Amino acid sequence: MEKIKLTNNETYYLRLLVHNFDDDHISDFLKINKENLTYIKKRLKSKFKTKNWVTIIEKAFELKILDKQDFVDPVIKEIALRYTSKIVNDFKNNPDTYSLEQELLLDFDESCNTLLSETTKINLK
Repeated sequence: MEKIKLTNNETYYLRLLVHNFDDDHISDFLKINKENLTYIKKRLKSKFKTKNWVTIIEKAFELKILDKQDFVDPVIKEIALRYTSKIVNDFKNNPDTYSLEQELLLDFDESCNTLLSETTKINLK
């Protein structure tokens, strides 16, 4: 199968589409207007040589444009590993009384949002 080169916005559009975001949310996320979003969609249809979104998504996975790891941003992996280590160690130290603290989850969420916002220049709040 031939290689297809996508822009960052085209790739993000596909990722968000796979996550069932609608066009309004995608344009907000990408901070683009409706006309630019329509242009991205037309370019994707042209590049994949089909108007069928299921086919586009299938080809994107086949070509490794999308894969299951795409849904864990590399920026988040390091943070997730730190929090996972803390949770596992806390559980090992107190298996009978361990309870996941809400504050830890909120801190993880805030850390991820902050780092993603800084690296992508997108406000996730």
